[in-house]
Amino acid sequence: MIRSVFQDVLLACAMVAAVTLAVITPQRAVAAPACDAGTVVNTTTGPVCGIVVNGVTEWLGIPYAAPPVGSLRWAPPQPHAPWSGTLAATAFGNICTQAAVGKSGPNTGSEDCLFVNVWAPAGANGLPVMAHIHGGGFFKGSGNGDNTLLANTGNEVIVSMNYRLNIFGFLALAALGENSGDYGLQDQQAALRWVQQNISAFGGDPHSVTIFGESAGGSSVCDQIASPTAAGLFHKAVSTSGEYNALFGVGQALRPGGSEDLELQDCKSKLPTLAQAEAIGAGFATAVGCGGAMDVAACLRAVPAQTVSDVSSIPASGYQFGAQGTVAPTLNGKTLTMSLRQALQTGHVNRVPVIAGVDRDENLVGFPVTAADYTALVEAQYGSHAADVLARYPLVRFNSPFVAWRTVAADSDTVCSALRTAEELSRWMPVFAYEIDFGDVSSATTGESMGASHVGQWILTPVTPALDVNRQVLQNQELAYVTTLARTGEPTADGTPIWPQFKSDSEGEGPRWVMSLTVGADSQATLVAQIRQAHHCAFWDELTPEP
Repeated sequence: MIRSVFQDVLLACAMVAAVTLAVITPQRAVAAPACDAGTVVNTTTGPVCGIVVNGVTEWLGIPYAAPPVGSLRWAPPQPHAPWSGTLAATAFGNICTQAAVGKSGPNTGSEDCLFVNVWAPAGANGLPVMAHIHGGGFFKGSGNGDNTLLANTGNEVIVSMNYRLNIFGFLALAALGENSGDYGLQDQQAALRWVQQNISAFGGDPHSVTIFGESAGGSSVCDQIASPTAAGLFHKAVSTSGEYNALFGVGQALRPGGSEDLELQDCKSKLPTLAQAEAIGAGFATAVGCGGAMDVAACLRAVPAQTVSDVSSIPASGYQFGAQGTVAPTLNGKTLTMSLRQALQTGHVNRVPVIAGVDRDENLVGFPVTAADYTALVEAQYGSHAADVLARYPLVRFNSPFVAWRTVAADSDTVCSALRTAEELSRWMPVFAYEIDFGDVSSATTGESMGASHVGQWILTPVTPALDVNRQVLQNQELAYVTTLARTGEPTADGTPIWPQFKSDSEGEGPRWVMSLTVGADSQATLVAQIRQAHHCAFWDELTPEP
């Protein structure tokens, strides 16, 4: 969840002395309170102290890399300078630069944003670690949330991170050096290296690290499974709703009027090559007036952050990546040499136990949708296949045109593709697939049935107001499953239904299983064949582009 950002203030802590101002007063989202007694921990760059909340010790806003500003803008993350005093890690650090509302407009946050947060339950010693990668479409979001429930429920150490977003995290351009782009993914890996080097001091086990994320965070998990430079940095993974891009990629309208295309970025996407990404980046450099500069990189790094954001949000004719400059992962030749789907063809992946799944209705589509919109949207998205799609999803079978379109989009873009990803992952590693099948009626404030919407019922954090008894059961199951995976490599826990592997035997010849997650203690393992039939997956598989 993104917190409101107040005016940056200088950190002042009476217990800290004899240290340089630049290090001891990193920028904070809010003023830092005093540390609680007994919370000092030594890290590789200096001691930190924290606070105790709900029985959990929190260390917030710990720098894990040097601020990516000045000459480090659009550069790989670098080590942070050490400090000699005790850093008061008692308030979240800045969120990374992003539009305050939507994808464009005035910025909020800061380029100085590479911070981790740590939560440890009482008496933590050698506990499994869960490292959260936040979502937000790679253009916004932060790791500044509340992980006390997850730490207490699973008795595990939780880490969250901020990483560079949008054009600041993903611009590729030859002038920036070899293998440019993917700085946001490199930040994630730098945070995981910080975990390897430091987490034992906080009571965590660096040999048992589970990465987990939702939406773009779920897509990031897929990227890290595919990344050769992430080898050894994690040992289990949870990808939540990481399949959300249009079946045929960018340029296909999901929303009435086609006003907000999705960037090509999810677990199934065929990502732009380095050459393609650098060509797009050259257009950005020209647009900000740096294309002909003697030192293009220095010129770009001197452009005001707001100008960078404003120019990058302008759609560029002929580009296949949503904006001026790349704003999400690309195949930069080092961090990512292949997309996940490509890497799975040969097994060049980080092989770890994985939970992966989506919501039944994901519905990243706009509303309202009229009958005419429905036909037009299907025709725009599926082209020569539109007649077949309309025949399989006749409007008369649905409550409204919106529900019809949301169903088509979810079946083609998320549910069936998630099953394909699970099948390919399961060739190389244990996979536990799920589908959330509970449509939350409380979300239907638009007058439409929203169904089981994008990450809507995957809840691992405290909720206010409290969940009703049926939804509480679902949250309890989700918490139990992910924390048990982090401890044991398998999700089945006491008090939950058995969650079988996607493949039911080591040879992969038996039936396939997906855990259908729903409220009221009604979650149950379901045959993949049933889900495929309900969502017309044989039809969609024939249309799915090759990796």
